[in-house]
Amino acid sequence: MDKLEFITRQFAKAQTKRYEHYVVHRIHTLLNDLRVKFVTQQFVSRPDGRAITDMFFPQLGIHVEVDEGFHKKQIDADKLREADIINATGHQIVRVDVTKNIESINTDIDDIVTTIRGKIDETPDFEPWDLEAEMNPQTYIEKGYLDISENVAFRTIADGASCFGKDYSGGMQKAWFPHPVEPNKYLWFLKLYENEQWNNQLSADEKTITEFSKDPDSFREHIDRNIRETERIHSRIVFARVKGPLGDLMYRFKGEYKMDLEATNYEVGCIFRCIATRVKTYPFVGKIKAIDESQSAVGDMEWFYRENISELPAEQRLKLASRILLDLTRNGNDGNAV
Repeated sequence: MDKLEFITRQFAKAQTKRYEHYVVHRIHTLLNDLRVKFVTQQFVSRPDGRAITDMFFPQLGIHVEVDEGFHKKQIDADKLREADIINATGHQIVRVDVTKNIESINTDIDDIVTTIRGKIDETPDFEPWDLEAEMNPQTYIEKGYLDISENVAFRTIADGASCFGKDYSGGMQKAWFPHPVEPNKYLWFLKLYENEQWNNQLSADEKTITEFSKDPDSFREHIDRNIRETERIHSRIVFARVKGPLGDLMYRFKGEYKMDLEATNYEVGCIFRCIATRVKTYPFVGKIKAIDESQSAVGDMEWFYRENISELPAEQRLKLASRILLDLTRNGNDGNAV
């Protein structure tokens, strides 16, 4: 996909709303800057669910709201909604009142374009929009970190996981597995919405995850196991399964979370608190992460097995086990065979 297709798809999402389409199209045309990414129909979390803003500039944290006639009947509700969005994201909201005449509408749009340009000039580390790079693990490996303020999302679990020292480009089906480099830490790719088995939720301020199963019997076992494993699993780096700007499924980085043992119980579920909004990324060499003897916590065969072998399909692990047993049989007299 190139920028032309991405942009035209954004226009298409708003084409059934005449006034919104006019505002979005005019802002983009007057701005005339392909360094700046925009998204239409952007979802934003709030305490009682989710809100949708009409146009969003993720590099700048600016949302555009198009106020049609019905907004005049819900002024208080709109103020509350705007406050929720600002409190949850820290972003700026600008508005266009399309109940006015076209000259006034165009003036409002001109002011918004000026605001956007000013924000670009005021942002010393502004990074031009690169459609391919923004979802490429190598981009974040080179940066050395993932940060939620950058609205990072990946197309697949494998892409997100490949930021942490191991090449998963061959594919990854699991949604929960050990961090390839840092011991006592896991990668967690989950659905933060209700589905057939789970009803996981992220708080509006994105500081708390509640994990809750619809099967109470198995969930009690799940909670007990999570509590037991807190000594081994200190924290988890979280990616939420979400709909991307084109309606496709993506995995958005949400930070690093730690289980709150005091708040977790059978009634409310497993509670996890955000402990970091930025995490370190690691380069990788090949598809196997070698044991690094300088890191004593991971310099053993158990770690090597967990990081590299346990994720293989059962058939491949059986073949590997057979090969190891054959080697042991052939070398049974070397004094090291078990």
